[in-house]
Amino acid sequence: MNPLNLYSVPLLILSALILAGILLLRRGISRERLTIIAALGLGLLVVWYFLRPVQTPHAELEDFQRQIGAGTPVLLEFQSPY
Repeated sequence: MNPLNLYSVPLLILSALILAGILLLRRGISRERLTIIAALGLGLLVVWYFLRPVQTPHAELEDFQRQIGAGTPVLLEFQSPY
C-alpha cells in the first residue's frame, strides 16, 4: 500500500507548514520568513493539484472494438486505488 496517496499528501503538507510555523515562533517571525513559508506551502499544494491522480472518462466497448477491428493499436490501462 502506498503511504503517499491522494488524501495523505495535503495532510503532510499541512503538517510540514505547522512544523515550520512552530520553528518560526521559536526563532522569531520576520515578514520574509513568513512569506517564504507561505509561498512554499502554496507551491507544494499547486504541485500536488496538478500531479494528483484523476479519473479519466471511460470509452465505450464499441469504440474499442471498432479501433481494434480497424487495425489501430489500442492501449488499455487497468488500475485500482486499492
